[in-house]
Amino acid sequence: MKTILVIEDTPEMRENIAEILELAPYHVVQATNGKQGIELARQIRPDLILCDIMMPELDGYGVLHILSKDPTLLATPFLFLTAKAEMADFRFGMNLGADDYLTKPFDDLTLLNAVELRLKKGERGQIEPIATSAGLEKLTRALLNAEDARQYLKERYQTTHYKKKHTLFSVGSSPIALYFISRGKIKVFNTDTAGNEFITELHGEGDFVGYLSLLEDVAYSETAEILDDAEVCTIPKADFLTLIYHHQDVANRFIQLLTGDVVEHQERLLSLAYQSVRKRVAEALLMFQRKFYPMQSAQPTDNLTANISPAMALSRENWSHLVGASTETVIRILRDFRTEGLIGINASQITLLDIKKLTQLKH
Repeated sequence: MKTILVIEDTPEMRENIAEILELAPYHVVQATNGKQGIELARQIRPDLILCDIMMPELDGYGVLHILSKDPTLLATPFLFLTAKAEMADFRFGMNLGADDYLTKPFDDLTLLNAVELRLKKGERGQIEPIATSAGLEKLTRALLNAEDARQYLKERYQTTHYKKKHTLFSVGSSPIALYFISRGKIKVFNTDTAGNEFITELHGEGDFVGYLSLLEDVAYSETAEILDDAEVCTIPKADFLTLIYHHQDVANRFIQLLTGDVVEHQERLLSLAYQSVRKRVAEALLMFQRKFYPMQSAQPTDNLTANISPAMALSRENWSHLVGASTETVIRILRDFRTEGLIGINASQITLLDIKKLTQLKH
């Protein structure tokens, strides 16, 4: 059983954290202040330390500074607990060697996920500490180049195989990591008060997911769900933010991604407001084709065929969620497209028979 040291001067907060972790189950040792935390850390050699920043006598920064001088505790994962989320505070803690931040208030799942992620990373071992120039350089290259990312991120971080319909993150949960899709497809969606779902984004191999909430340091406003079996690499929040704050190239890359997201969202909003459902169905088909079959759409011929295999096809419900219309309406329009020779339908397989006409569809 893993041992976790919790250093927190607020009794209620400390006891709540301990109770959650003990149910996981972990062995939890509690310290009421920084000095006691240092003494206990040296005695028990915990597998992970959770430490508040704002404490009397000796704050969290002091605890980390002292423990980092102890060779036997240097590699122990160290997570700050703080209500302070200013960039300067984050950078100061990371420069001291902290592994991550949990910003109060956080929910049970966020706490457990952060702890599990850091413990697993510790078990795998780090090829190169992120704080070193070499570690920063390697992770920088991985975030800038998809081919480098697949190999390096898989070696360095936890890669998890998820089954279809698994929820990667949900509305209201706190972000603890950046996700990289090594294989598979993911949909990001919102749901209104009536339970109607609308897919806002589709992501596939080589895409990063969840970076907006990380950069804003706010809870997720959307839900991400696996569309088919996928392999997803989890990059801890602290490592990602360290790169953003220290490497302009990485920051520029994600600014470009955000800009692209904003433009795409605006175009889809205009489509919802002014385009007919028939036109939106055509655009949804083309969007799926462009996203997951870019090489096939590179040559704009009059009769370009793109096959979507049964294993990769969206369900009828997901097609309707992508279009923003009822399932019955979308099915009817897909049948009309088949009658007009624009697409072919065979069970769950859809074949685009005439991309040019679908693209030029007016109504």
